[in-house]
Amino acid sequence: MPELASERTRASDSLSAVDSAARGHRAQSSAETGTRDVRLFGIDVVDTTLATAAASIVEAARHGLPLNVAFLNAHCINTLFRDPDYRRAVETCDRVYADGSGMRIAARLTGRKLIDNVNGTDLFPVLCDHAAKADTSLYLLGGRHGVAAEAGRRMMAGRPGLDIAGTRHGFFASADDETRAIADINASGARIVLVGLGVPLQERWIARNRHRIAAPVVLAVGGLFDYYSGRIPRAPLALRRAGLEWAWRLALEPRRLARRYILGNAEFLTRVVVLRLFSPDGLGRPQAG
Repeated sequence: MPELASERTRASDSLSAVDSAARGHRAQSSAETGTRDVRLFGIDVVDTTLATAAASIVEAARHGLPLNVAFLNAHCINTLFRDPDYRRAVETCDRVYADGSGMRIAARLTGRKLIDNVNGTDLFPVLCDHAAKADTSLYLLGGRHGVAAEAGRRMMAGRPGLDIAGTRHGFFASADDETRAIADINASGARIVLVGLGVPLQERWIARNRHRIAAPVVLAVGGLFDYYSGRIPRAPLALRRAGLEWAWRLALEPRRLARRYILGNAEFLTRVVVLRLFSPDGLGRPQAG
């Protein structure tokens, strides 16, 4: 997926402008929803359930509360330490959720057992359930041509009242093309926008364009449209519960994902151990409870 040439420079400028305001709002959001934060890798990660996360996101959208949401897994943490613009984009998010077994391992080393695996893929149908009941519309941006549209059709088919106000693929040929995409998002009237462009592009894209998006809530959701469109099958439930969905994905796309999961998982676990032994503040100080 081609990135626009000047993205990194503009992202840095945008992030500097909104950083301190976002940090204050993130603390307020956590207090309002009754959740607790776990400090991991220098990021405040919200410790909650899928249902609570979905309900609070829809409530924010209903009441017009600006909210940027991201998810962190082992691959994201590796990227966080290599890409300062991505780290800054994540730091400006109002809520960050822990995704996957790697984050559970890191949390345990700080003395905390995470309540749930709040990943974007599992959150999506729960979010749609809450949105349908609250008459809150969604816009899906990302994936190949037709993938987001098909994911939207399938979600609406099983949820009377769910309004997928618009969809678009995740490819931008030019800055003007990107501007047209944002205009379509705004014209749809959607209250929640899901951006699935992949890490780290989606978080940097949101940070750079957030001021142009009218919807109160924007989520960075990775490749979940591929799963809910049927383009890529999800791992069986038993593997997901065992924290082995990464192995399923690796088996399906070994050439594309070998570096991420074989080398990346080793990099992540090494970093967790090193931080825990030599820089506890870098991982997150042990916490009671």
